[in-house]
This record gives sequence, structure tokens and C-alpha cells, in this order.
Amino acid sequence: MSDMEAFLLVSVGVLVAVIFPVVRGFIKKEFPPTAGAMPPWVRKYGGLFIFSLITALIVFAIFKSQTPEGELTWYAAFLLGFAWEATIEKFTTKAA
Repeated sequence: MSDMEAFLLVSVGVLVAVIFPVVRGFIKKEFPPTAGAMPPWVRKYGGLFIFSLITALIVFAIFKSQTPEGELTWYAAFLLGFAWEATIEKFTTKAA
């Protein structure tokens, strides 16, 4: 697996971890009607997407710094992204 493929798969793992709760919310509730051309959720979740890509870059850089010659399988890359996003969320959110 090339470095770019591994990075993209780490990104997918992070993205899934971010989007999964959102999709769950979409299933439970319909979008309210909007007057503008772009619904407000597009901007909100677009910011989350950019944050996900930056997080994936950090995770990938950490992996490569520890194993510069190591290959990363698609499932390991996915799990790295998913696990790191969950870890970052635990450190950055306040407990209720």
C-alpha cells in the first residue's frame, strides 16, 4: 500500500467516526426547512470534515515516524483513523 493510499484510508476512518453519529441523528430526525440556498448543516459538517482530514494527517505522520518502512493495510489504516478520532474526542469534550 502506498503512503497516499494509507493516508486516504486513515482519513476515511476518521471521517466515519465523525459522520456516524451525524447519520444516526439524521435517521431520527428530519432536517428543518431552510430559506437559504445552502442548509446550515452543510457549513457545520464541512468544518468537521476539514478537521477530520487534519486529524488523519497527524495520525498518519505519527504512524510513519514510528514505522518509516512499514506497510499499512487498509483495515489497520481505517482502525487507526477511527480509534484516534475517538481518543481526541475524549480529551477535547467535557463530561456531562
